[in-house]
Amino acid sequence: MVAAEIAERRRIAVLDGGSRYELALAPDVLIAEALSGFGIELEPGHRVLLERSGHEVRADVRAQDLADGAVLALVDLTEPPPVTDAERTRTVQTDAAASVWWMLGAFGLLLASIALALPTSIGEGTRVVLAVAAAAGAVASAAVWVLRARTDRPLGAAAASGPLTLAFAAGVVSVPPLPASTATLAVLAGLCAAAVLAALLGLLARTGVMRAELGTTTVILLGLVAVWALAVAMAVPASAPAAVALGAVPVALRALPSTLLDVPPGMFIDFGRFQTSRWAVRQHVPAEGGPIASNAARDLVGRSSSRLLVGTALLSAVAAASAPFAVPDVTVADPLVFAGRIALICCAALALLLGARRSSAPILRWMPRLAALVVIVVALAAAIRAAGPLWLTVAAGGLLLAGLALAFLVVPVGRGARSLAWSRFGDVLEWLAVVLALPAGLLAADVIDLLRGMMGA
Repeated sequence: MVAAEIAERRRIAVLDGGSRYELALAPDVLIAEALSGFGIELEPGHRVLLERSGHEVRADVRAQDLADGAVLALVDLTEPPPVTDAERTRTVQTDAAASVWWMLGAFGLLLASIALALPTSIGEGTRVVLAVAAAAGAVASAAVWVLRARTDRPLGAAAASGPLTLAFAAGVVSVPPLPASTATLAVLAGLCAAAVLAALLGLLARTGVMRAELGTTTVILLGLVAVWALAVAMAVPASAPAAVALGAVPVALRALPSTLLDVPPGMFIDFGRFQTSRWAVRQHVPAEGGPIASNAARDLVGRSSSRLLVGTALLSAVAAASAPFAVPDVTVADPLVFAGRIALICCAALALLLGARRSSAPILRWMPRLAALVVIVVALAAAIRAAGPLWLTVAAGGLLLAGLALAFLVVPVGRGARSLAWSRFGDVLEWLAVVLALPAGLLAADVIDLLRGMMGA
């Protein structure tokens, strides 16, 4: 009688961390039901049972399907793996190194801001010392970055923002506040120094991801150099190139995803099979792409993702930094410049806010939104300085009504409400904002008056 009772049971052990459960189950009992008696709930993809071989045991498996004496482990797949002392020490060192790079970047940004906002507050001797110190710091930190980038544990390419910001500050401070020197020339000198250093770091970088990030940085900086160099040649104030740069940011953000994949044309279309006529007499038919290895695909995705992240971050920073210069005030005599500034503010803010909806990563959504917030705050500050008491009262009432409307909209949006019609309407507004942003920037830069002067000459 005792032997028959033992034959009808399955002895199973379940390990849950430091706890061990010894079970004697009838053959037809489900494993999930047996564990629920101990308060253990199995969730696919979250809490699962594993055999000694590492295979997962389904929750609907019965005891008779398991070997007698089986030992199962309860694993939480969402729990991070334990961190060893060596990994913890390496993480602390990495965080400390990242803090140093961010401190260098903050120092360079502060130095450049003071030199641009208060150029006469820095004496001639102090200016030389600061320029030499910033340049030496940029070169030294760039050398450390290159050495660390060539080790087995390379430093992230984002850490290059410290040397680049110091190089920008060195270029800005090196321009003395002479009558022939303007803020436009100072910004141009800083952009040239940062672009040259970014190009050198891109050539010396070890991995393809770092080269892709620094290559994107160099291209954007060279575009800014071209805009500010043209402004210096035409002797226009700093508000003109800043307005053009702010208007070009939505266009660049919209065009950025189309520049991420650097694969041959034959990877998409078999031209030899589907092309029936040549585009030109001497056209070279692209070769077939061929098979794709997993390592090559992983490297391509890594480089493309890096370009997207760095490009979005840098363009958002350009928009935030250009807004105070592009819209110093709204009280201008020329109605075209006034209309251009108003249109530039609206188009840039709408394009940055609405364009962020398509991004799946949170950081790619919030960087343009923060830049749009800076643009809106700058515009409000300029409007408050120019408005009288009556207009301030009207604006306060409008903001109160807008806040109440947003408060009512928070509830359905928080509950997951979606509207295809409003989404399509947002797409239309975004396209209009992207298309009109650069023309509005050119209007705000008073390009029409420049063209009139050139035609009159």
